[in-house]
Amino acid sequence: MDVVSRRLELLKLEGLGFSQAEIVKELSQKLTCSRRTVYNDFETRESWQPVVQGVVDARSVLLKVVNRYEQIYRQASVRLLTASNELAQLGALNTMLKANGALFETAVLPEVLGRLKELEEKAKRGVFVP
Repeated sequence: MDVVSRRLELLKLEGLGFSQAEIVKELSQKLTCSRRTVYNDFETRESWQPVVQGVVDARSVLLKVVNRYEQIYRQASVRLLTASNELAQLGALNTMLKANGALFETAVLPEVLGRLKELEEKAKRGVFVP
């Protein structure tokens, strides 16, 4: 497996919730490379992760994240409408609620906080525009 594939696998396992130690153990065994190689990937990720994931700027990341939350919401709404089991419907509603909250925190909240910061700065200078 090449370097890019190893790093993509590292990101995948991390995204699934595995700890760094578990990822190092798994990849070093699976790819027959040294543990140090995998630890080095973690240590240098700031330089390679944006390139590997195609991250160019914060706006593109935001759009990608918003799209993922919307897809989660849509899939959950389909489950809500098609599930005959009441517990499955409750689970779908819970997922929809969490996706909405996460979407708000990701897309809307930073903009609101930015506006509040601007207003605070204007208020400190004695300028207030409602």
